[in-house]
Amino acid sequence: MSDPSDRDQDDPLQPTGDPAQSPSAPPGGPYAAPAPGQPYAVPGQPPYGAPMPGQPPYGAPGQPPYSAPGQPYGAPGQPPYGAPGQPPYGAAGLTQPSGPPASPAPDTRPKTLAIVALALAGVGAVGSFLPIVNWFSWALLLAAVVLAIIVLVSRKQGGKGLGIAALVLAVVAWIVSIVVVVASLLALAPAVRGVVGEGEGPVATSPAEDGADTADGRQELEVVEVAFGRESFDPTMWWYVVILENPNPDHVFDFASIDIEALDAAGTILDTAPEYTTLLSGRTALTGTFFSVGQGEIASLNVQVPAASSAIRSPRDETGAFTIEDLVPVTDDYSTSVTGTISGDFEDEHELVSVAVVARAADGSIVGGTRTYVDRLPTGGGKVQFEAVFFDPLPDAATFEAYASL
Repeated sequence: MSDPSDRDQDDPLQPTGDPAQSPSAPPGGPYAAPAPGQPYAVPGQPPYGAPMPGQPPYGAPGQPPYSAPGQPYGAPGQPPYGAPGQPPYGAAGLTQPSGPPASPAPDTRPKTLAIVALALAGVGAVGSFLPIVNWFSWALLLAAVVLAIIVLVSRKQGGKGLGIAALVLAVVAWIVSIVVVVASLLALAPAVRGVVGEGEGPVATSPAEDGADTADGRQELEVVEVAFGRESFDPTMWWYVVILENPNPDHVFDFASIDIEALDAAGTILDTAPEYTTLLSGRTALTGTFFSVGQGEIASLNVQVPAASSAIRSPRDETGAFTIEDLVPVTDDYSTSVTGTISGDFEDEHELVSVAVVARAADGSIVGGTRTYVDRLPTGGGKVQFEAVFFDPLPDAATFEAYASL
């Protein structure tokens, strides 16, 4: 064993004598627990919690206490963390975002109604520019408006932009259709005034009776000839031909409304074919098909034409007339086609000029009729070729004549 005298005499932590006989050493040695109420002390060091040499003690006069009893930690003059009106530490507003903001989630709501609304509005908008057709386009536009409103107010429907586009397009198309309807009615006003204003409705004619002319010399339309027959490819369909003559050299029937009624032997109307055409001075042929006769049998035709009072003045030398030439028929095993040329001496060019071709047997009776159109008839006497086709078989000696109308 080492001699206690051999220990380092400079080590302040080592006792130099008998610990039990040292007057400054507490019982149990220098590292023994202090007495109750006394600070822990190491020989040569200030007790724990005592101020360092040269420093004022904690809580000295003029110095803020480290932490006053019952007060939260905080610097003098500053509100402590968690004080009323202050956000707690770590609350929103004190933290910084750690990355870019997240992008919004894609809209997964269905867009079917929005697409349908836009499609209906588009179809209705196209139809709104066409007279008569725009009457039916109103139903499409109304449906588009209803669907667009549903898309805009419903939270379950997507495609709000498409819904707005459909609503705007439908409203604009509706306004356009109203303008077109008003313009069409104004265009028909002269003819309507002629029929209604004079108190003379359409009359049945076969030709016109004597004394039916007006006081200013306007004469009634004359029904020169009528004919009809079954279609060979469908016995429930019947063709008809009506030849009219406007005897007024300086009056025309502008956009005349003509009804051709098919009657059976008892006088029952089996079907009616409406015609709308401008009747210039001279003869005009109307030809078409009855589709709703069914199993009935046509015995006669009744032609309803406008009264003489609906004719409007239009001098022939200023109005103009058609010229049809060079009719050539070509027949094969299935049909007969007739080609020819049409010209006119009108001041303005015309579009969709109707050409009716009538076939006659060797005895002069009408055995068929068909119709075709010329897309554009230029001014200055320019000629346009046309072709009309008969699908019913015709007699070998058949002859043909053609009539044009606006």
